[in-house]
Amino acid sequence: MPLVLLFAAAISAPAQETPGQRLELTFFGSRTCAECQQIKETVLKPFEAQYTPFFSVSYRDTEDTNDFRLLSAMEKDYAVTNPCPQELFFPDTVLCGYADIIKRGPQLIEFYLAHPEKWHSPHVYTAGALDKVQPAEALQERVSKFTMLGLFAAGFLDGINPCAIATMIFLISFLGTQHRKRSEVLTIGLTFTATVFVTYLSLGLGAFKILSMMTQYYWLSLAIRGTAVTAAVVIALMSIGDAVKFYRTHDTTQMTVQLPKGIKLLIHSVIRGNITNRQIVIGAIITGFVVTLLEGACTAKIYLPTIVLMTRQFGFRSLGWMLLLFYNFLFVLPLLFVMIASAYGLKWTRLSKFTQDHLVLMKVLLALVLLALAAFISVGK
Repeated sequence: MPLVLLFAAAISAPAQETPGQRLELTFFGSRTCAECQQIKETVLKPFEAQYTPFFSVSYRDTEDTNDFRLLSAMEKDYAVTNPCPQELFFPDTVLCGYADIIKRGPQLIEFYLAHPEKWHSPHVYTAGALDKVQPAEALQERVSKFTMLGLFAAGFLDGINPCAIATMIFLISFLGTQHRKRSEVLTIGLTFTATVFVTYLSLGLGAFKILSMMTQYYWLSLAIRGTAVTAAVVIALMSIGDAVKFYRTHDTTQMTVQLPKGIKLLIHSVIRGNITNRQIVIGAIITGFVVTLLEGACTAKIYLPTIVLMTRQFGFRSLGWMLLLFYNFLFVLPLLFVMIASAYGLKWTRLSKFTQDHLVLMKVLLALVLLALAAFISVGK
């Protein structure tokens, strides 16, 4: 039936509407999601304005617990096996992901508008049924869909990147010259590691919050994502180049992706100036804080693309922050191991030799992780 005839017939219908008398869709997205805002403004709201009162959309926020319960229930009924940051539910089908909704959404809405016999939905969601949906279990299932292996690789490799390893080597060598007792080395090492964790996590939370706020502006969000993808690809190629150079020359001074010499010297100065203090806990805290900030120029090459990916993949901030916490634990895990091992006799020469022997592999793995992050950010759902 042509749309004009359909609407003409609907005008004579009773004013009181019942389910099935209009096309009702349900859209799930996050208030911090740029793509979600773009879908609303370019696809859904124009149709609402043009076809009122025959078409309406229920906008749901995945950061709201009740809306998330509804999303979980609808995904189960519609057999959604790969959840997306954005999902648009029709009476008997669903579009998943920004690209799918932008590409197929307008045509599918027009198809349903032209076929009012399809407006009635067979799915009913009562408050009692939704109360049975446990958000914690639903979140756990959703996290399992995320590439946890990739997140593990990114966090762990960030912790063993040459910048962090170089700082570890100098710290261990310096502690060795101090002839400190094992208990003091453990105290310094654990305090230093804890401070690095808290500082790095704070930097990540700040970046996560800023990126979440910026995603409300679609073009700015798009520019940030494009910058992250470009930087990840460029640094990945530079890391591959470093691997080739070191394989041929075994000279670390020829590498491109490393801390500038001035920052290295500043880090060494910070370590010397604070670890020698009698107040070793305060000294370790100051050292860990300052060193983490200085290392950020190097370690951010994986950290920031990962944060951009998480802000895009997960609209609900609590889940994104939980994954960020896990990432930071993986980041300090190598440092924690080295600090404990140094208290029990690990020499900086052994760590330096191990790093030299595996530097090519580390550089290649770093490049692969960065390329994978770039791919997920640019083409992932």
